[in-house]
Amino acid sequence: MAPRKAHPGAPRVRRNREDEVLLAAIDIFHRKGYATASIQDVADSVGVLKGSLYHYIDTKEDLLARIFAESDDQSHAIMQEIAALDINAVERLRIFARTWSLWYLENLERSSLYFNEWRHLTGERLTRITAQRHRYELYVTDLIDAVVREGKADPDLNTRYAAFFVLSAINVLPSWYKRGGPDSPEHIAEVWSDLILGMVCHSQGRRRPRSSARVRRAA
Repeated sequence: MAPRKAHPGAPRVRRNREDEVLLAAIDIFHRKGYATASIQDVADSVGVLKGSLYHYIDTKEDLLARIFAESDDQSHAIMQEIAALDINAVERLRIFARTWSLWYLENLERSSLYFNEWRHLTGERLTRITAQRHRYELYVTDLIDAVVREGKADPDLNTRYAAFFVLSAINVLPSWYKRGGPDSPEHIAEVWSDLILGMVCHSQGRRRPRSSARVRRAA
């Protein structure tokens, strides 16, 4: 049967290429750097005229913000899945470390942008992303606090510093991992989770130092 031809008077249906635009922007921003990349670069990658991109975005910054929002949605879904698990605190931290590390390794360009390019946002967008990054810090701190409460880590462990250590260890993955290397993302994620658990559960705690004012008063 021959394909049905569109009626001459029928309205043309615009092809939704939003996903293509976002994927192209992730690739271009990662390779060239957000500051250097242009909307024209993204348009050339998608294969459309520059003006056509403005059907999907308002500005280049809007495009970066939407990439980050999509990344936050994926991260939030991971946190919800972990929160729903009926497991102890150590296993919850282990699953978080493995799952989060694997997401970074499987989304190298996206995660690298999130870690390196967020300061290019301005105004309300910058306020939102800063608040979201703070929520991630609190989330990991709460995971580690739970491990301490269960008696599986030194009670003097500075859980805020430990959270910074964990997040830094995961955030750095895109800076050195190369696809096609000798170790799979799954293997590296397992090793990373072991290292993170080892740090949290076997580090010697350090009490918060007293302020100099308190020391002078005590003397």
